[in-house]
Amino acid sequence: MSSEKTPNIREKIIARTALVYVLLLIFILYLFIKLFQIMFLEKDQWQKKINEIAVDLKEDVPDRGNIYDENGKILATSVSYFDIRMDTRAGGLTDKLFNKNIDSLSYYLSHFLKDKTQNEYKLYLKKARKNSVGYLKIANKLTYDEFVIIKEFPLFNLSSNKGGFISKRTTLRKRPFAGLLRRTIGFLGEDKKTGLIQGKAGLEYTYNRELGGRAGKSYMQKIGGGNWRNIKGGEVLETEHGVDLITTIDIDLQDYADDILRKQLTNLKADYGSVVVMEVETGYIKAVANLKRHKDNTFAEVLNYAVGENLAPGSTFKLPVLMAVLEDGYVDLDDYIKTGNGHIMYHGVPVDDAGNASYGTIPVWKVFSKSSNVGMLKIIDDNYVKKGRIERFLKQLNAIGIGEVSGVDIYGEHKPFINNPDYRNLWAKSSPGMIAHGYEVKISPLQLLTFYNAVANDGVMMKPRIVKRLEKNGIILKEFEPEISNSMICSKSTLLKAQQILRDVVVKGTASDINTNKYKISGKTGTTEHYDIKQKRHTEKYRASFVGYFPSDRPKYSIIVVINKPQKDYYGALAAAPIFKKIADKIFSKDSDINPPVKTNINSNSAIPYSKNGFQNDLNRIFATVLIPTNNNTNSEWISTETQKDMVVYHNMNFESTVMPDLKFMGARDAIYIIEKMGLKPILRGKGFVLNQSVEAGTNVKKGTSVLIELR
Repeated sequence: MSSEKTPNIREKIIARTALVYVLLLIFILYLFIKLFQIMFLEKDQWQKKINEIAVDLKEDVPDRGNIYDENGKILATSVSYFDIRMDTRAGGLTDKLFNKNIDSLSYYLSHFLKDKTQNEYKLYLKKARKNSVGYLKIANKLTYDEFVIIKEFPLFNLSSNKGGFISKRTTLRKRPFAGLLRRTIGFLGEDKKTGLIQGKAGLEYTYNRELGGRAGKSYMQKIGGGNWRNIKGGEVLETEHGVDLITTIDIDLQDYADDILRKQLTNLKADYGSVVVMEVETGYIKAVANLKRHKDNTFAEVLNYAVGENLAPGSTFKLPVLMAVLEDGYVDLDDYIKTGNGHIMYHGVPVDDAGNASYGTIPVWKVFSKSSNVGMLKIIDDNYVKKGRIERFLKQLNAIGIGEVSGVDIYGEHKPFINNPDYRNLWAKSSPGMIAHGYEVKISPLQLLTFYNAVANDGVMMKPRIVKRLEKNGIILKEFEPEISNSMICSKSTLLKAQQILRDVVVKGTASDINTNKYKISGKTGTTEHYDIKQKRHTEKYRASFVGYFPSDRPKYSIIVVINKPQKDYYGALAAAPIFKKIADKIFSKDSDINPPVKTNINSNSAIPYSKNGFQNDLNRIFATVLIPTNNNTNSEWISTETQKDMVVYHNMNFESTVMPDLKFMGARDAIYIIEKMGLKPILRGKGFVLNQSVEAGTNVKKGTSVLIELR
């Protein structure tokens, strides 16, 4: 009995096992069929489902802030361009919604882009919809204004998931004034470590954190073409957009200084040159030009020579040298110095006065005004070297502030170098005599200007500054007030003598050719022959300079001009001083503070008084009250007036919201009203009616721009 049951049990086990294997084989076969179906037959369908849920944490690049000149003119800005695509298979884009809007969308695209007819667009969109195109090209490189318009088209004005609208922004940094201020403004580049676009030079580098802002983080959904779109509520870290820099630069003055420097470099066939214009009382830099001349007479701002290049200054360094001696009390301006025939061998180094001049025995003030190298050398040799107190001289130079960095708010400045006995490989017996007339010294043009500016500013040394304030959306975030770096560089007595001898240079010294009756100039010429400090010899290549300030009796501006390696007229008086004079003339003609307008005599016999420009209704009421006849053929709210013998004639004043109007001869209240209505920020100086405005009439302006109004 048991033997008969055993085979039956075995057969049942085998049958059941076979059934399991068959079922498993069928399941595996089903899996392969399903996998084939998903991978090949239903690929697009499943890819769409994956795209709908594929998300990742992405960085949101912030908008970079703009850089403006002091009058609100843009020096650097980020311009965005937009590529527009359409996801015709967007999850919320139903057939009903698509078909309802296809005609109107085709119409708007055709009339706006003008590259296809309405019917061609309709067929284009329908075909893409039929083929489930997820990244359909609509337009490339649209401006922001065009982007705003196209975003309002049917379907595109819905959410991206519902209307399929996709935009990709590309941002480029633009400088509207091209090469002007290139090294001062700076430029952007990719950081090799992080791959991020950051400032690489100038203000773009120095203020990179402020301009660049902080990237945000958001969860984004992957779409066609390897692109991503925002998910509602996916923001993790809010994007902090960059702030704007308002600089101290006057771009109109900058343009003029650049042009004058360019012409002089061409005329002299010079290698390169720089100009810096500074406001005496504040240290604000109004213009800084750095031009390199190429052989074909083209120019470029290759380096910021004014800030970053420390070279021997030559005779312009005689001012701090003589001030150090005056401060020690070892000489006075009326003391006499024996300069002989203008030539001396000083410890094996020949020292000559320029032009083979032979001044003989002359007072100290004339040593300076005539720029006698021999005379300056003897002052130092007699009072310090021969008396064993050279260390005192070097210490006094540092005490008056010539050996320190200026502290300007732009990267690239280096500490000045003044040779001293600690540099054993450089110091020689001839070194004190070389320092006396500006050799074995290395200092930047800006650092030297900062010192001269302090002399102009009654001994108060100001820290040079290029950025005046930080703004965001027209709101001031931080104001940089003028900063004092040295409250008094020397005694009052020494200061007055320094101011006197600088004026003497222009009145009866080496810079007498730029003397003018219009205003007073003070300054110092410099001519440096490039000197090899190791070989103790000159190279017959020259650098010409002039540094000074004006008006001498009430200084407002200081300027330095440096011309490197001119091939002719290499003296400072010939190569550099004329540039100073032209720039000073330009400023003087524009600045009513130092050049007040001549008051026009009003005919006392005229029965009609002078009238300001302003709001027509107000003027109508005033003239009607005082019974003054008017000739009114205008149709504008705001008018200008012309006083004639027996009446006042009205003229139209029409304003545009983005164009600066002519506010001259308006009352302060009316001018402020117009400026604020345009979204601009008025800054008033003085009382009365408008005499000058910082932004010229007809200039395109942006909301938030500051406008300085001068009243008289």
